[in-house]
Amino acid sequence: MASSLSYRRCGPAAALLLLLLSVSLLLSAHGKRNRNAPHHHRGILSPYKPGPFGSVLSLKPNDENSLSSGKSVMKQIPNEDDPKGGGRAICVQDIDAPKKAVWSQILDLNSYVGKVNKLKESKNYCVVKNPDKSMTIKTKMIIGVLPGYKYECYYDHTLFSDKDSLIWSLDYDKTSDFDDVAGHWHLEDHPTKPGCTRVFYGCDLKMRSAVPGPVLDILTKKALRDATAWVKRESEGAPGAVPSDEFAPAWGW
Repeated sequence: MASSLSYRRCGPAAALLLLLLSVSLLLSAHGKRNRNAPHHHRGILSPYKPGPFGSVLSLKPNDENSLSSGKSVMKQIPNEDDPKGGGRAICVQDIDAPKKAVWSQILDLNSYVGKVNKLKESKNYCVVKNPDKSMTIKTKMIIGVLPGYKYECYYDHTLFSDKDSLIWSLDYDKTSDFDDVAGHWHLEDHPTKPGCTRVFYGCDLKMRSAVPGPVLDILTKKALRDATAWVKRESEGAPGAVPSDEFAPAWGW
């Protein structure tokens, strides 16, 4: 008999036990990392460019119908830096609130816990205005995927208010549990509904090693729809909100 058992050959309870055991071992390894040490690379995933996605992302009539009914739409766009790759998944969502209210939710990273599914901690540790009028926002986040299993990561966001975009990667001056991340929030005034917003969200994730399919789904495919869903819910619940004073000068509000 082989010395190891696959999940397929075990019963459901045994498979779950093996999965939780492997997760616990990984967590123990994560806990030993020196978070103030530099990440083991300076970026692998191609960063997003601020601004509209342009002609590479086109919405068809059936997409517009889904958006008008309150649903999100998933679109695939090419990766300019890896044209032979599988492209990038972008989630589009219409929100019945102005851009100010939507940015108020997205930029309030210190208040993400309770809004973002499975997020255990979110705290800014650096907010800086840059000479080019962009803003740097560095944030520590901890997400729990399974009971007792958490990913601790450090993100480096850049806000380009003139392009209505927030892009991010890992903060490579610190050690994160994810191997790499590249993300982009982009907001536009709704093309036909005054006072409403069309939101575009993409986030690419590279793990350090293989993980079970359900875990990866939570962190990737499901996370895209969950992100636009919570921003829609919170923005429509507070349509008069505006970003905090530290961000208001970026737009001249």
